[in-house]
Amino acid sequence: MCLSPSDVTVVIPVINEAGNLKACIESACNAGAIHVVVVDGGSKDGSPEIASQAGATVVVSQPGRGIQQHAGAENATTPLLCFLHADCRLSTEALAELCDFANAESDVYACFRQRIQLAGLKYRLLEHGNALRVKWFKRPYGDQGICLSTRLYFHLGGFEAVPFMEDVLLAERMKQAGMRPQLLSAKIEIDPRRWQQNGVVRQTLRNWSLLQKLKKGLSPTELALLYPRHDREDHENGD
Repeated sequence: MCLSPSDVTVVIPVINEAGNLKACIESACNAGAIHVVVVDGGSKDGSPEIASQAGATVVVSQPGRGIQQHAGAENATTPLLCFLHADCRLSTEALAELCDFANAESDVYACFRQRIQLAGLKYRLLEHGNALRVKWFKRPYGDQGICLSTRLYFHLGGFEAVPFMEDVLLAERMKQAGMRPQLLSAKIEIDPRRWQQNGVVRQTLRNWSLLQKLKKGLSPTELALLYPRHDREDHENGD
């Protein structure tokens, strides 16, 4: 079986992403996807309507990125899955390269290289460091576009029903199963809003601190309280 981008379901979890969603869906379509599932966790800004108008299938679920992404996977009928955050954009060649890799592998576990949408050495270093994290620690994050064969995803249980750190938990389960993520050369463009709001160093240290707290036993639900959603109106934590 020779796979093509039409064999990929792109799953986009959203809560109040009206400003990003149309461009995100368009990037998936421009990369060749014909199956785009937007999973809405309770948006109040018209995100579901934007998704529907852009040609995506809209699924409603309980909020929480792990919950939403799993709901999207359950609605997929294709052999490949690509989980895409709403503030990210796939490059036009991304899904084609994913399929080239999938055609040579029975089980697919991959992600893309990042391109943060700001000029500056600190962002290039951040991109490089995140690529090394995938290679050295076998831990891709959600903003790198985690891709899996559908069979493998469900065989290992998929994303846990948690509001936060679902990508870290999945990476740990993959590592335990002996799966190594393939870092593809195609790019995924990243909205820099978190780094702009908090600063690169501060945001990176925050991420490391949350990861250490997870390792020490704090639950993803507890950790989510320390990492406010992008659409929260209060800015008490610097967001």
